[in-house]
Amino acid sequence: MMRKYVTLSSSSSPASVGCSNSIAMVCVSRWKTSSAAANEKFKKRMEERLRIESEVKSKCAQFPHRILTRPAAALDVKAIRHQTFMHHVVALTKMAAQVNAISFCGQKGHWDARVVIMKSNPDMKEFEVWVNPEVAGYDDRNSVAPMYGMWENCASCGAASAWVVRPQSIQVQGYDEYGNEKKEVLNGIRARLMMHELDHLQGKTIIQQALGPDFVVSQSALAQKDLWAANFPSAEAHMTAPMQFFDYVTNQTIVPPGFEWYFLHMMQQQFSDLRIK
Repeated sequence: MMRKYVTLSSSSSPASVGCSNSIAMVCVSRWKTSSAAANEKFKKRMEERLRIESEVKSKCAQFPHRILTRPAAALDVKAIRHQTFMHHVVALTKMAAQVNAISFCGQKGHWDARVVIMKSNPDMKEFEVWVNPEVAGYDDRNSVAPMYGMWENCASCGAASAWVVRPQSIQVQGYDEYGNEKKEVLNGIRARLMMHELDHLQGKTIIQQALGPDFVVSQSALAQKDLWAANFPSAEAHMTAPMQFFDYVTNQTIVPPGFEWYFLHMMQQQFSDLRIK
């Protein structure tokens, strides 16, 4: 329709041409109004989401809350199969989703129970549930198994990030949310998430699991590595960006599968911030 008006012949009356311009102006005006309304709607939606996230984060147990400094209580099968257990799980998954967590545990939600929920990647809609998870050799500091290093953060540790070294692969056994036994080998990010939450079940956090005090920094500082001393706090920690693994076998950094888009988006944002400066 618009193309027809724009290509009127020279013999067309001025009134006709004026009409086409008027229609174009009306269409552009409507498009701008629609676009502005959509942007305002998106802005309000994001503001509400951030408000809820901030509100829920304030309700998460924060280290050194006493529930985070002692081992969590194990559950027997009868307790798992009781209807109140599923009520707790639903509340826990809702809380985790609202703070955009990809892993969570009972203690963070003020529930003294050895329960871990997690996703393989941020795009998964459902959390997998582990009850009373156990990992053979969990606290073996002399293990010769292949390791990954990573900067970890935690909803229970405020703005802290810590460089933590963990096995690339682990074998876990426990129960699902219905009280059925399960045993599985977890690799990569799933192994990392399980070990992170298992620390909480043992009364530990990333602060205790870091290699030393120099390996605990704020998330703001982590975005300003260009201001750090060379190879601080170690060469591998210095060269590894958030959402990356450092592979101690190949001595190179990798992005966990499923996190590629989030890593690229984060790096693009960080590059834009540097350009602004």
